[in-house]
Amino acid sequence: MRHLALIAAAASLLTASAAPLAAQGGRPIAIGISGGVNLPQTEYADGAATGLVVSGYAAAGLGERLALRGELFWSRSDIDAPLVRQVGGTTLPDGFSDVSGQVDLVGGIASVVLNLGVGPLQPYVIGGVGYYNRRVAQDIEGTIEDFRSLEQDDRQIGYSGGVGVRFPLLVFRGYVEARYHSVDTPGSPTRFVPVTIGLSF
Repeated sequence: MRHLALIAAAASLLTASAAPLAAQGGRPIAIGISGGVNLPQTEYADGAATGLVVSGYAAAGLGERLALRGELFWSRSDIDAPLVRQVGGTTLPDGFSDVSGQVDLVGGIASVVLNLGVGPLQPYVIGGVGYYNRRVAQDIEGTIEDFRSLEQDDRQIGYSGGVGVRFPLLVFRGYVEARYHSVDTPGSPTRFVPVTIGLSF
């Protein structure tokens, strides 16, 4: 729970520091929530399946084109191949395929948003840096004891970048977004692309 508290504190600080900027000149603060699918990439896709992702953000405008965003997200995927292959000085041999479990990703991200247009459809690009926690709960049948009912947490700094588009939706604004995340976790990088749809207000 300590890492969740740290992420929440970082997001609160970002929002608090951005609020005075938003208040000057009538620049608005936006709140958004979203959900969608998380698509594992490269080596991470060898073990993790497509999962679910939810997120929420607070953003402060810095003029017509730029905004700062603080965001929290959570994702969960099932696994069908080992994600953790080394525990201490013990390495998992090849050939084990009876793997079950899940992987949770939690992150707090600070981003810059560049708006590319005005009008009903508003495309934008986004990029930022964040603090990520990857928690693997992995069980492998018939293997050595170190890899049975294994749980491991890895905390690392990571980077993200992507694109999105906003559009009118009743009294709110909707948005669709896809972002590439890369986190240098032990063993192999954790790279994934959440594709989400959400509401901002």
